[in-house]
Amino acid sequence: MMDGEIEGEDDNYVKVYITDNSETEHDITIEKVSGEIAYHDQDGYPDDPDERTVAGNEHVNQARRFSKYWVYRERGYETLEWRRNPNRITAAAMAIAPLTAEAAEEYLGDYAQQFDHIHGDAEPAVSVPDEIQPADAVYQKDIYVGLEDQALGSLVGDLLGNGDVMAELERAIDPTAARPDDAALSEVLVDITGKHPADVPSLPEGLLLEAVSGLHVHWDDIAGQYHTQWGDQPDIEREPDARIEIFEFDPDSIVELKYQIARHLLCQVRDCYLGMGIAPPEPFRLLGAGHHGAGTRYEHYDFYDRYHDPTAEISTWYEEYTPDNAYDTSLGPAEIES
Repeated sequence: MMDGEIEGEDDNYVKVYITDNSETEHDITIEKVSGEIAYHDQDGYPDDPDERTVAGNEHVNQARRFSKYWVYRERGYETLEWRRNPNRITAAAMAIAPLTAEAAEEYLGDYAQQFDHIHGDAEPAVSVPDEIQPADAVYQKDIYVGLEDQALGSLVGDLLGNGDVMAELERAIDPTAARPDDAALSEVLVDITGKHPADVPSLPEGLLLEAVSGLHVHWDDIAGQYHTQWGDQPDIEREPDARIEIFEFDPDSIVELKYQIARHLLCQVRDCYLGMGIAPPEPFRLLGAGHHGAGTRYEHYDFYDRYHDPTAEISTWYEEYTPDNAYDTSLGPAEIES
């Protein structure tokens, strides 16, 4: 079973022992501020990654990812990269899902326009380099949620514990369900957050959504090297909370688009947990495209099932490797006291 034990800390570092799913112990030291791993020792695999098997490398990587999550979960330090923080990404999905059609057009309309360009005769929302076909690019957009960092953990805990929220979310992201223009999800979110869009001038059309970036275009060249053409960023002096990263598709409407994006983000949450070697909470045991890099691993490594494939049969969700308290989303003492 994947497990962690914090051995101690000083002003700059946290020392944690991780036991991975093959029962190898890892001695890891993490910088509090940057989340960088300053020291990592283990005796279950070769030190040189090139000498490890695919499984050996992934066990090591899972231990490193889990160590950062465990310190974040236990102490509240921002040791998780924002794109790998399941609390942040969950909040982003909850910010996207309740948007009205008008608000979705405002925040996600460039996606719709770009996809209409690929499938129809609309002008492109963003230019694509000549070396790639528009349909081959990954289209990305950063999401900024209008919540303080300390509120994320408690919000996600409340969301997961609220049956009405999860039932509405499950209905909303079900690909076979009808797509309402005004999701009932927004009503139950109002009860949890105490916010209402009409009462928060900085969030005129979104219950939780503060801002989004322009479209980024991400692609790999013939040599397999990745490139990104960056879109505009809002004037916000902090990191985003999540990044949409989807291939083009042909949604029926802007409402269909926003629900598929919300589902995509929840699949990213799934990938965060699987990448740590533990099962995602049950609401996130979804199939479909999440993190682009995780999909590459699922496609090419037999170590994982094909979680990115909506038609796949899944042999394991890693329940047997998951600590009982793995999903405690309350922030740790360091964050609360600050």
